[in-house]
Amino acid sequence: MNGETSESEFWTWSRCKERISALRGRLGFEDTPTLRFLKLKLSLDNGEVFDELKGRRVSEHSKKPIYCILYGYADAVQVPETSVLTSFRHLPGGRIYYSVYAQRVLNPLARFFGENPRRLVEAAEILGGAKLELEDYSVVVRALPLVPITIVLRSATEEFPASANIYYDSSVSNYLSTEETVMLSELTVKRLRDALKP
Repeated sequence: MNGETSESEFWTWSRCKERISALRGRLGFEDTPTLRFLKLKLSLDNGEVFDELKGRRVSEHSKKPIYCILYGYADAVQVPETSVLTSFRHLPGGRIYYSVYAQRVLNPLARFFGENPRRLVEAAEILGGAKLELEDYSVVVRALPLVPITIVLRSATEEFPASANIYYDSSVSNYLSTEETVMLSELTVKRLRDALKP
């Protein structure tokens, strides 16, 4: 069995149930048998994830990053938000992984919303987020209850294409590893896109 296979097989409900179930009533989640974030609803009874945007269950493959994110988040102790924004480059190891992060997170964000950046605000509001007054278009979305993500989109000009950036409350490293932050950011961008797709 190679490392990739074993890592993939780790993210199953039977292996993650105990840790993820400990989030009930903790770290901003309600004390109910479901965890809800980004219009996803995870059942603590059986690990099924329901997509409230599309009205259907999430595939087995798509559940794995969700389990991974929540598994890491469950290990945290709640701390106050700092209201100090930081970029991915300033997270531990962020400079090393920035090109991968840009490819997985920022570029898809700019490509999808660049031609019609007003739709970013619409998508964020569907996910419970809000418009901000930063740069051309900016929003804040609570990707997890205690992890706000600020997204800034700069409109295309004659000289430059549209570009995107994401900022985190500096407390984010208390809740997630840098790799988990990439995964959560990637999931958030996907959910923003899903919010506008029929």
